[in-house]
Amino acid sequence: MTEKPGIESLIEYALSRAGEERVADVRIGLGYTAVRLASGKVGVGAMLRHLLDKAGCSILPYAGTLTGRKAADVVPLLRSESIVEASVGLAAINALVQWEKETGSQEDDLARLLGVGPNDTVGMVGNMAPVLERLRHFAERCVVFDDGLPGAEGITETTLEEEILPKCSVVILTATCLLNKTFDRLMELSAGAREICLMGPSTPLVPEVFRPRGVTMLAGRRFIDSERLLRVVSEAGGTRSFGSLSRKVTLRLKERSGVRH
Repeated sequence: MTEKPGIESLIEYALSRAGEERVADVRIGLGYTAVRLASGKVGVGAMLRHLLDKAGCSILPYAGTLTGRKAADVVPLLRSESIVEASVGLAAINALVQWEKETGSQEDDLARLLGVGPNDTVGMVGNMAPVLERLRHFAERCVVFDDGLPGAEGITETTLEEEILPKCSVVILTATCLLNKTFDRLMELSAGAREICLMGPSTPLVPEVFRPRGVTMLAGRRFIDSERLLRVVSEAGGTRSFGSLSRKVTLRLKERSGVRH
């Protein structure tokens, strides 16, 4: 039997948690979308600005009607080809599945957590510059793909993912792959990697969905100040503005089988 697509499993899981939750506030900024629920829980979804110019994607014809709707009606927007709608859907999902447990490390040194060593080739899909800078000190080679930065220095064309990702021992995927619907293809290409990490503030911290698909680590955020988060998102804030508003959470989904040095 064919495995259900990752996005569909994520939507299904979020709907199982939705109950009668309703949307209390939605902010759609230049860097992120934020959704706060009536219960006070909040989540974010990245905004892929380079996709906003595609016909109709930057407009929500029903703007002004999201607040008050059932969360269960908003979650399926993740399926949309409109990046704005998909961002709202992912933010709603992240609000519903907000990580509230005390377990989970706040350690954010991915080089150490993933056991990156001098024999490793690291593939990163979605440019996370601070993480990349750290990894370069340990890995033999780092290759970065980002369809929002075509031709930029240090960025490899995404057309080469098919060739390079299967050769990578460590793969880091930003959660934007859920928004542009590339998650399943990237996981298939990365099947031979020792470690596959899904990371970024938009990462749904749901081991039940991602462990069966081969993800070995989730690295996301738990937001602790919803009011300030909404304001930051409204004022075009990005990841670097989330420091004091959140706690980093890393969840290991599979025990390390060995480290290459």
